[in-house]
Amino acid sequence: MSFHRTKGLCGIKTLLLDLIYITDRELCMDQDEWAHRLGWTVTRTGFVSRHYREPRFDLLKAERTAAPALALAPVPGKRAGGDVAT
Repeated sequence: MSFHRTKGLCGIKTLLLDLIYITDRELCMDQDEWAHRLGWTVTRTGFVSRHYREPRFDLLKAERTAAPALALAPVPGKRAGGDVAT
């Protein structure tokens, strides 16, 4: 007897989860399509909440982290004092 009750509850739970998923997709469909057309990544973070990310920001971050290392690199043929004529 308890098996049939559990099976029915599982079916109701599945139906409700499907309805939540469909509703979430319908509410965010326009914004998701717009973001995909722009080449952004879309991460679903909850019901009707998304995290949109533009990949170019990753390139900017990589350039910022590499720039200080490039600025500190010694230039061959130059002295430590710079270009001061003696």
